[in-house]
Amino acid sequence: MIVCSCNVLTKARVIAAGDRLLRDDPGRPVTAGRVFRALGVRPGCGTCFSLIRQIIAESGLAFTCPEPLASEAEDEPGDRKIAAE
Repeated sequence: MIVCSCNVLTKARVIAAGDRLLRDDPGRPVTAGRVFRALGVRPGCGTCFSLIRQIIAESGLAFTCPEPLASEAEDEPGDRKIAAE
């Protein structure tokens, strides 16, 4: 079943990516954004996010909802650029 027509992502690919994410980092929740990054694609219209969250929840993977759009916690030290005054 296609769950993201923008990227032609199937339910099976979403679950496989979620499994891989959980296996690689078991303490970190699986989110739709992480699934997209793991698959090397970007959301187009974004209407599939709720379906992807539902698939993740129904598959038994640890997840969070809603997920933040951006997080400074994911930045590596030194990534921030300070504007010169």
